[in-house]
Amino acid sequence: MRWIDALAKGIIAGAAVGYLFSFTGMMPAAKAVVLGGMAGCLASITFKNRQDDKRDADK
Repeated sequence: MRWIDALAKGIIAGAAVGYLFSFTGMMPAAKAVVLGGMAGCLASITFKNRQDDKRDADK
């Protein structure tokens, strides 16, 4: 269940940042939200893997 939580948080945070980026006028809102969500998904996977690696190294 921890993976689901990490992915959900990453997607929501990325989509929010993408939506804020759309206010600059450089990209339509829908495209910015989708790209932000995808970037947040990848970032959350990377963050979760790093946390797991640190936890395994401490044992």
